[in-house]
Amino acid sequence: MIQLLDSLHPRHGAPVAAAVALGIALVARWLGRPLLAGAAAGIGTLAGWWMVLGLLTASPRQLPERLPLLMLALVLAAPASAAIARRAAWVAPVLLALGALATGWWMAGAPLVVPDAGRAAPLLAGVSAATLLLALRSGPRWAAPVAAGALLAGLAAAGLRGPGPALGAAILAAVIAAALVPSGRGGAAHPALSALPVAGALAALAAIPIVARGAPADWAAGAAPLVALLAGAPAGARLHARFGAPAGAVLGGAVAAATAFLLR
Repeated sequence: MIQLLDSLHPRHGAPVAAAVALGIALVARWLGRPLLAGAAAGIGTLAGWWMVLGLLTASPRQLPERLPLLMLALVLAAPASAAIARRAAWVAPVLLALGALATGWWMAGAPLVVPDAGRAAPLLAGVSAATLLLALRSGPRWAAPVAAGALLAGLAAAGLRGPGPALGAAILAAVIAAALVPSGRGGAAHPALSALPVAGALAALAAIPIVARGAPADWAAGAAPLVALLAGAPAGARLHARFGAPAGAVLGGAVAAATAFLLR
């Protein structure tokens, strides 16, 4: 088994992410478990990231290496939060905000004292806000694949070196595979909370080149998922009731990726 895992790592992160997400989604539909179905894309992303980076735990002071542990925490917390929200709907916004804030805190280096938190405040606030917005706008079935595709296109267009594009490909593969399986009875347990792991993954990965290099192309690439879902989708929905939103989201992500390419 160990030799098999070694043979898959790291270039097979996307296929592993797709296989795991699809398998989890199929099992969840067969068992009628909406909480598990909502976690399928996040679990697939975690598996793909593990293959790419070859580790699960790392110090929050590192950059890409801090991603798998973040995803593990979100994958465990999101279904639990959705289960709580099914019993007390009023608590869902609070849990969603806490999850987004925890994502920003971790990606900001997990500051534990006030001076460190003050220095990390812009990154903490930015990642938290991006996570929250992406989770809230990930209701449609096409939203997560389009946002993940926009980020991957932006990272590739910006000429980012290192594991970033492979990590982005793992997210895209996982969300596409999970979206292939129709929701069972009852649908998602809580759409925004179920979307939290993927939203956190997109926001965290988008922040890494901004923190590491901070070039204009990195900002454009990191903004691609937000441009797709917050600008492109609403603009497209005004033009066509059924297909305008996804088409506009794709176009918005493409514009952001093209901007990243022009700025590299």
